[in-house]
This record gives sequence, C-alpha cells and structure tokens, in this order.
Amino acid sequence: MAVLSSEAFRRSPKLTRLLKYLCDKQLSGLAGEITEYSIALDALDRNAQFDPQQDAVVRVDTHHLRRRLKEYYSTGAGADHQIQIVIPNGQYVPQFALRGATPLPGTQDGPETPESKLAWAPWTLGKWRWFAALVLAVLVVAWAAPHYRQAVSRLMGARAAPGPVYRAPALAPAEPEAIRIAAGDRTATYIDTAGRAWLPDRYFAGGTTFHRPAIQIQRTPDPDLFQNGREGQFTYTIPLEPGIYELHLYFAETGATADALHSVSIAINGQPALGVDVASDAGGIDTATAKVFKDISPAKDGVLHLAFQAAEPGFLNAIEILPGIRGKMRPVRITAGDRVFRDRAGQVWLPDQWAAGGRISTRVESISGTPDPGLYQWRRVGHFSYSIPVLEGGVYTVILHFSENWFTSRTSGGVGSRVFDVYSDGTTLLKGFDILKEAGGIANRAVIRVFRHVPASPLGKIDLTFVPVVNYALINAIEVLEE
Repeated sequence: MAVLSSEAFRRSPKLTRLLKYLCDKQLSGLAGEITEYSIALDALDRNAQFDPQQDAVVRVDTHHLRRRLKEYYSTGAGADHQIQIVIPNGQYVPQFALRGATPLPGTQDGPETPESKLAWAPWTLGKWRWFAALVLAVLVVAWAAPHYRQAVSRLMGARAAPGPVYRAPALAPAEPEAIRIAAGDRTATYIDTAGRAWLPDRYFAGGTTFHRPAIQIQRTPDPDLFQNGREGQFTYTIPLEPGIYELHLYFAETGATADALHSVSIAINGQPALGVDVASDAGGIDTATAKVFKDISPAKDGVLHLAFQAAEPGFLNAIEILPGIRGKMRPVRITAGDRVFRDRAGQVWLPDQWAAGGRISTRVESISGTPDPGLYQWRRVGHFSYSIPVLEGGVYTVILHFSENWFTSRTSGGVGSRVFDVYSDGTTLLKGFDILKEAGGIANRAVIRVFRHVPASPLGKIDLTFVPVVNYALINAIEVLEE
C-alpha cells in the first residue's frame, strides 16, 4: 500500500500499524470486528484489562490518523491519488472515497446534516457503485496476493490429517515492523511452526558461521533455528525506523566440550547490557533460551548496534525485533497446541514453546464457559515445566487456562481423578488442584486461574512446574503480562 510506504507514515510506526490493521480488517470482510477494544489490543498493544472509559488511546490515535491522512492527500505524496482512505468522525471502519466526490458524512469539519447524507448517496447507491466494487476488488487482490503465496508455499506437500474442529490460522498475522534474522550460513528464509519468516543472516560484521548436526533441542518447537549461528566476536548494525522496539536474542548451547561452555557479552548501542552464561540461563546444554530487552530504539544514526564479545568466543542463533510497548514487555500468550490461535478479542496465541517434559495431545470437545473454545482443544499433559523468557527484575500476572475433558464423569473417573500442583520458581501457585472439582463437577468447562505479582526468576524467566499428584498434570494455555 503506497500510503504505508510513504515518508509521512514511515516516520510514525504507531499510525502505520493502526492504519494497516483497520484496512486489513475492512478488505478481509471483517469490518464488523473493528471495535475500540479490538483496536487497543491488536494494533496498540494494550492488554486484556484495557478499559476505554479510562484510556482514550484509540480515540486519540485515530484522531491523529485522520489528520495524517488528510495531510497526506492534501499536501503529501498522495495529492494525486484518485482513491483516498477516509475514516469518518466517530467511526473506526475505513472507507475508500473517489477524489472529487461529495465528502462522506463525518469526514468534514462541522456537524453532519441530512443534506450531507443525501449528497453522498450517489457514491453508495448510484452510479459509483460499480466503480467502488471494482476498486475494492483490486485492493483485496493486491493485499491478499503475498499472503496467498506464502500460505500455498507452506501447504504444498503437507499431508492431510484429521484435526480439531476449531482450527487456528496456519500463519501468525504479519507485523509490518517485525524483523527476524536467523544467524548462520543459510541461503533461504526459515519459516517456523508459527508461520513466521526468519531472514537469512544479514547486517553483520565479523565472526564465523557454524552448523551443528541434527540434535534434539529442548524447549522449542523449532530446533533447526538453534542448529545454526554466528560465533566469535561480531557485531550487527540493523537499520530501524524511529520508534520503540522489543529485542529478543535466541541461544542454545550446542557446542559444549567438557566444561568449555560459552559466556556471551552483549552491548546494545554501545551500552553494556549483560553477560549470559547460555547453558546456565537455559538450564542445560541443547536447550533453547532467549534474553528480552524492552524500550529499544535505534541510535542517532538510525541503526541498532549489537556487539557480541567475550574472552571465549561468543555466539548467537537468532535475532527478533518487534514493535514495542513503551515501559512494558509485550504480552506472552502460548497454547499447548502446534498452531497459531487467534481468540475472539483478536489476540494471537503462539504454538507451544519453552516447555520440557510431558506431551501434547488433543481432544475435540464442546467447551463451555468461554468465548474461545478452540483455546482448550489442545493440552500438555504429564510431569512438565515451562521456562518463559521475560525481563529480569520484572513482576508479572500469570494466567493459566484449564479444562478437564478426559475424566469427565463418575464412570470415567470424575472428581478426584486428576490432581496436581503448580509452582513458579519454587513458590506454590496451586496445591492439590482438581480441574473438574473447580468447575463444579462440570466436564469440558473452562477454568481460569490468575496469579498477580509473580516475580521473574533471577535469570529472567517465568519458571512454571506442573507436578502430578493423582494421574497427569494438564495445561491448555498460558498468559504472561508484565505489571
């Protein structure tokens, strides 16, 4: 979309993200899903506790977006565009207007009048209807083409297999400002289990590449991402648009010999950030881990400078740069399944990751007590743990989602048939927890438990351990929100 690539919008990542979200919804036929709440969560990175009565961010940013569009079409690069994007006052659904036509009600300064409504009637009801339909069709095709090609490329060769009734999208929604780089000697883009694209190594200087033979990497559904990397003393200079970002650096110690483990020293924009003993941070060798940094911005030269230095050769497996939330870490949402899930609020839940032990299984059931039954079709069962990377020193709200769909009646076990404990870094969150009992004896019913003021571990992790007491422990989904 020419508007998004224009200078007026490239210097405002927040408005770019908002406009793309609104247009994507409209052109996908999902305009009915555009609400103040969905915009806040999906486009402006507010959390599930967003209250439009207390936080006017959607109204304020949409007001700024209308002004930016007006400037773009009146004095900017869009001055000669025949089709304009218009967001009427008091609304959030974008419209596509023909230059020179009578303005859509609510797009001009001053009150809306019956005459202004009638003046717009030819656009919606008369001779312009065919032209509007043609324009929208062209825009839909242009927008959908890259998504279609990417989806087809992933589906080619995939085997058909039965799955749950509530299917999630195959690909995670695109984030225009996200940058993902797979370090090492790759020649092609790597697509992970969430459908996210990791570009071959770039923006580096120094160091050498390495490749480890295929080995089992714990706590990741994408072991191939951790079998390649860059090592030695090296730097990355990554160009970024002005704004706030969140940086994730990914590691797995796979080249250890005897006690010769890697300790990595990281400097961001010339400022020492931390030293990482990767095996200690991950809890062992051949185990994935990540370090998270919030409030990251490019230096004055428009570049993010990353330096990796150590007495022994340091290393890196991958870099991820995401649109950030000033002062806070982005929410973490994980399902116990093998695919992306988008809930009714538009929030994206990534496939199961950062887990060790137990196994994933699925049961297709009708789940009550939730607007998102699909979230509960997959579960991890057994004796298992999660080590979710967060910010060191942070405090978090942890939300656990459960549903009992195995011991569902007195004849198949019933209350008391599954009992387990849950710990966070050694602190008890749940003791003798029985999902079916907590659901009032009602099987296939969602049960949610919220824990506030949960501190990160000293290594910057939310460490959750699920310990069986009677039969296996179980979890369907996990949320981690910085407080």
